Amino acid sequence: MRRGIAISPGVVVGRALLLDNSSYGFEPQRLDKGQVGHELERLQRAVAAAQRELAAIIAQVSAQVGNAEADIFRSHQLILADPSLITKAKQHIIERQVTASSALHAVLDEYTALFARIQDDYLKHRMADVRDSILRIESHLLIEQTEGITPSDEPVVVIAHEILPSQAMNLGRVNVAGIVTEIGSNTSHAAILARSRAIPAVAGVSGITAEARTGDRVVVDGRDGHVIVNPGPEVEAVFRTLQREFVNLRGQLIENRDLAAVTRDGIPIELLANINNAADARLAADVGAVGVGLFRTEYMFLTHQTVPNEDEQFETYRQVIDASPGRNVTIRTLDLGGDKSVPYLG
Repeated sequence: MRRGIAISPGVVVGRALLLDNSSYGFEPQRLDKGQVGHELERLQRAVAAAQRELAAIIAQVSAQVGNAEADIFRSHQLILADPSLITKAKQHIIERQVTASSALHAVLDEYTALFARIQDDYLKHRMADVRDSILRIESHLLIEQTEGITPSDEPVVVIAHEILPSQAMNLGRVNVAGIVTEIGSNTSHAAILARSRAIPAVAGVSGITAEARTGDRVVVDGRDGHVIVNPGPEVEAVFRTLQREFVNLRGQLIENRDLAAVTRDGIPIELLANINNAADARLAADVGAVGVGLFRTEYMFLTHQTVPNEDEQFETYRQVIDASPGRNVTIRTLDLGGDKSVPYLG
């Protein structure tokens, strides 16, 4: 049993989906010899997907902002078209037998060291474009990690060093039943997203990405902050019972959703929800909230490849308001920066 910080309550047993952690400077993930060919194909598909994505971004930025601004992304296209970059990544996969993500970060480290020796400030700052281009490829590798896992399949427990807001949104198509991270706190974005979707989650479990593998059976106890990788049948049975009991308790709490929120001495309380999207608004209505006290508009930007246009924003606001209890919604002004960064805004 491993101990961490309980950041979202609940108990779940599921199979692990390990997100590659090589981007954080840890040991690269190794391949069996027979997996090398498959990994080379994954890299090629991710590069092609990144190129298609850039083409769409260039068209949209050119139309909405201007050609000069779109040139930033044209330079990224040229970086991805540079055969030396992809060749270096392929060599790492073949010679060192590491994952495509690990290979990309090895190449990124090489370029970082090379650019650090450049004296010219303009050229030195172009390293940011190289980094963005490589991380764009990796984002498509991440998305592909979830392919083959559909909402009808067994729920998965996502295990990662850290889950960024944009990564969390990319996992939306997967039936995520639990989250375990090596860093994070009660105020992290993983915690906010987990609680908003009633997903048990534990953070601060040091070394868990080195211990767990995709497909392992994992217990997540978000009440006490416990995580167990590959529990025995008796331990698993105990936690499955706790999982059922927690679901039943949540059902009992929902039963009083239509009662007024009033203190014992008769003071009425306005019960409002914090949300990220229309799905959260519908959930708020289901559990008895009378409105939305905070709509986090930044998640609309974090899930787009460029600034969402006025029509897209209008439609998102319309869907949220329609889904919210009593159409009572407070929309927060845009909160981006720090750990909530988007490449297209610099």
